[in-house]
Amino acid sequence: MSADFAFETRSSASEHGHGGSDHPSPSGCVIAPTNDSAGGGFHSPLTSPTGLEALERGSEQWNEGSDVESALGDQRKTPLKGCKKNRMDHAGTLRIRDVDTGKEFVMHKAEASALLTAHHATRKIVKDATTGTPLTVDRFVNEVGLPNGKPHVHVHAKGGQKEFKDLRVIQTLNAHEGAIWTLEFSKDGKFLATAGQDRIVRVWKTSLDSKKRGDNLFDDAPVRLYKGHRGDILDLCWSHTDWLLSSSMDKTVRLWYTTMEECLRIFTHQDFVTSISFNPVDDKYFMSGSLDGKIRLWNIPDLKVVDWVDIGEMVTSCTFTPDGTRAFVGTHKGSCHSYGTEGFKFEYSHQIQIKNARSSKGVGRKITGLDVKLFGEEERLLVTSNDSRLRLFDSEAVPPRVLCKFKGHHNQNAQIQATFSSDGEFLISGSEQPDVFIWRANMMGVQGCCAGPTQKQRAYEKFRTEEQHVTVAKFVPDEVRNSRAFPLEQLTGALGRIIVSTGYTGKVHVFENLSAK
Repeated sequence: MSADFAFETRSSASEHGHGGSDHPSPSGCVIAPTNDSAGGGFHSPLTSPTGLEALERGSEQWNEGSDVESALGDQRKTPLKGCKKNRMDHAGTLRIRDVDTGKEFVMHKAEASALLTAHHATRKIVKDATTGTPLTVDRFVNEVGLPNGKPHVHVHAKGGQKEFKDLRVIQTLNAHEGAIWTLEFSKDGKFLATAGQDRIVRVWKTSLDSKKRGDNLFDDAPVRLYKGHRGDILDLCWSHTDWLLSSSMDKTVRLWYTTMEECLRIFTHQDFVTSISFNPVDDKYFMSGSLDGKIRLWNIPDLKVVDWVDIGEMVTSCTFTPDGTRAFVGTHKGSCHSYGTEGFKFEYSHQIQIKNARSSKGVGRKITGLDVKLFGEEERLLVTSNDSRLRLFDSEAVPPRVLCKFKGHHNQNAQIQATFSSDGEFLISGSEQPDVFIWRANMMGVQGCCAGPTQKQRAYEKFRTEEQHVTVAKFVPDEVRNSRAFPLEQLTGALGRIIVSTGYTGKVHVFENLSAK
């Protein structure tokens, strides 16, 4: 059985859908909508050549230019005829016949896949020559048996075995105008929030139409578009009940909910708000860190600060432990402070200094990210800093002790944050390069990993993106990864891992490791 196809130029736009789902409100949190108009503007300091220290707040603003380019080449109308799997002439190739001239061509399946899907995966530029029915390239690829229809990404492994052997580009979202500084998945992976230079929060829903590996991960259009911020948006945070916080250079934090279109609360600060974190146990409370040197604990229903601490240095990152009983706070001078937070009060515990031991001056380096993960009963703290290092701490020790240092990426000035995968097996980070970097986090004692007195992880994998700098890279939560597995399939190691990354172009790139081969 065979099918005929014609390959033609067609510029049919894909249809966009909108939707949302109801979710429970935080216990005891009654919130009324707040309406206000947007205006004014700031430019992001996150890639300033000298970092946050160079900021002059007030009338003078850092202006970071960002080229946004989107070019699709002219397409020539070329009617072609394709054959199904059972008409492949030999392994790994596809016979294509021009329906006008009858001339036949043989193309490697991988090359055909890359050619067709490079820019047109969701466009209807293919036509069934028998019925005249327009087909998307994705459907055509499935009909003729091309390999997943997704461009392959070359992954470079250094110092260890390559695990991401079949990484593919499965989707690209044209999400924003200008750079994206932050993106965050909801706890169950059903939503992705993105924000940055254009001051708009966009919420994307994980596609439910198909759960097959290699399919598009997100619906084509955002389910929510939140406006109101008057400066670049620097951080996002979800609660376990799908409340969303956004912080900005306009000196505010705003509260949103996925089933509502308006901002629900505005929390005003004295300076840029660089970091926010919901209390993971009680989402009526959240913590904020600001360049005014203060951390604040907010009560959302009462719209007030219940406790605060003056750190004395510009706060660049903050996070709670998974049980909500402690908090870690990072500064632009490399200080990492630990506080108890029981009773919704900050109680100082200790601090550590993040600096390069080989530096004669011993100057602390700006902390750009903090992430805490439980490994069974043991708690680990991951610190990202502007010396191009990640440091993994035993955060339950007092003071915390370094278990391992990870290197390979470049992070000297930007506010790049490394994070754990959901299961803690891998670490991932963007870079002041076009590359995404991945390290194994659970290889203590393996050759080349955290060996010797320096405790350095020398093995990593990386892959190149189309971005000049990768501002954010994260693993998709395991709930989504597991939903795309085959029946009874055991997802181990890198199999089925999904990665999202972004940068200056305003695009969100989605990658999936389709097989373990």
